[in-house]
Amino acid sequence: MATFLRRLLASLAEREARTLVLAAVLLLTAALLPPLDLKRDSWDTVVVFDLTQSMNVEDYDVNGQPVSRLAFAREAAKRALRELPCGSRVGWAGFAEYRTLLLLAPVEVCAYYGDLVAALDNIDGRMRWGNSSEVAKGVFWSVRAAKELGEGTQVVFISDGQEAPPLRDGDRPGFEDIKPGEVRGWILGAGGDAPQPIPKSDEDGRTIGVWKAGEVIQRDAMLPDGRRVPGTEHLSSRREPHLRALAQQVGFDYATLDDAAVLARAMKHDGAALRRPVPTDLNWLPALLALALLLFRFRPERPARGLSATPVSER
Repeated sequence: MATFLRRLLASLAEREARTLVLAAVLLLTAALLPPLDLKRDSWDTVVVFDLTQSMNVEDYDVNGQPVSRLAFAREAAKRALRELPCGSRVGWAGFAEYRTLLLLAPVEVCAYYGDLVAALDNIDGRMRWGNSSEVAKGVFWSVRAAKELGEGTQVVFISDGQEAPPLRDGDRPGFEDIKPGEVRGWILGAGGDAPQPIPKSDEDGRTIGVWKAGEVIQRDAMLPDGRRVPGTEHLSSRREPHLRALAQQVGFDYATLDDAAVLARAMKHDGAALRRPVPTDLNWLPALLALALLLFRFRPERPARGLSATPVSER
């Protein structure tokens, strides 16, 4: 009997030792395992920010504080970066005058997250290289930029849609080399429905008042009875019909930027997903197995269940 008990104890000790060794091997594997390339969905996007002065209108609200259209668009972009999976690439571009210029070529969001945020914080009206705002041409230039970056790059163009100088009725600018739908993308309409005064700023970005009616090119409207209605191009609101028409012209989708999450949803649209190998950390898997082994090894012992004698009362 004693020999049997010794062998049983030795077998249990050997089994526990093997459990500890296996847990140690799993922990070492978790520490040294390199990322593995696994196919998963990712997105390549160029986000274009309208840098013109109407984007300085403060008709958004964040935590009870008024913020400009451009500031709200930047905040939405920061949130979107946190929601994109590793392997996705994002770049920033700016629109002013009639051109869209690439400010930062698309880079991987996890490896270059800090650089993307730092660049985003410096995108403001001081980058503006002209006071005119030919939005339609800016949208077409953004499509050209995406084509040069390669297949699969989508565009998200954020603007209030205010053309300055204003377009005449029936004008639909376009480029012959742009075919609808050859580049996927979105136009996000920024701003509110109520016309607001447009802040005027100097070359250093300092506000020096608001634009007056006589300081901008107006487009007067004619009533059926021949009366002329003065234009309101010195005021700004979201020009949604114009933005929707532009989106249709280039084959983009349209959404109103009424919530910061709208940008993330546009960037992660299923139709623009790219299925490709992405470095993926799987260190958690052997670490989890090691934890399970250690929990099993050091589980608390159950108390032995004995028989309790019931006393017999004497009569």
